[in-house]
Amino acid sequence: MSGNFGNIIVFGETGAGKSSIINMIAGHEVAHISSGATGCTFQHQAYELPVHDRNFTIYDTAGLNEGDRGTVNRAAAMAALYKLITGMNGGINLLVFCMRGPRIKRATHENWKVFHEIICKREVPMVLVVTGLENEENMDEWWRTNRGTFGAQGILPDATVCITATRGRALKDGRHAFDEQYEESRAKVMTTIINNVFRRRLGHTFNKHHWLHDIIQQLFYFFGLIKTCEAVKIQQIVDTCGMSKEEARTFRAELANK
Repeated sequence: MSGNFGNIIVFGETGAGKSSIINMIAGHEVAHISSGATGCTFQHQAYELPVHDRNFTIYDTAGLNEGDRGTVNRAAAMAALYKLITGMNGGINLLVFCMRGPRIKRATHENWKVFHEIICKREVPMVLVVTGLENEENMDEWWRTNRGTFGAQGILPDATVCITATRGRALKDGRHAFDEQYEESRAKVMTTIINNVFRRRLGHTFNKHHWLHDIIQQLFYFFGLIKTCEAVKIQQIVDTCGMSKEEARTFRAELANK
């Protein structure tokens, strides 16, 4: 293996299994996992990991939507991820959005819209990884049953992977309760990453309409007619997440803190 084939960002709510997925890809524990209700990742952490013999830089990120009692409040976590995405050298090849099944939360839709639509303008491929499905008789059936609910909320991933991110409790013979499901899940995650990174890289074309729109916006701003594209985007995030005035102040302050 030589060189780096791209950047992948793993993000989602606290407890969704982001660090567990990083460890699954690595084949051993490289990212610390918390068993508590609050997250253990304070800021993003980069790992150079092979996926089917190709090296990628995979970023583990602070959990979103922890609330005030969490290790990282929502506004700070959102700002940190925003800065990571917009400041990424070499661009982003894939977003891996993690959520824990089987229930869909309101925050799932909010986070999807913020990062897929507002920040990345739907130009970065996005994979949905649903964890916590080890007790399902058929993990893939969960998506077939629930995809209509996601679609109704505008959540249309490039691919979806339904998995367990845990091997479960240890058995007397040295194995674990979900070893088989875990290995199946690892294979699905790695294949999905490869398929979506390279499919979009080969097929992606420059969107001249976005380019023209941004230029026009910047010209209007120059003459004092509208806010900058950045200010508009930040306000859209505040509105989409329903941030309180205090949260919005924290969010903007964190963005201004380079």
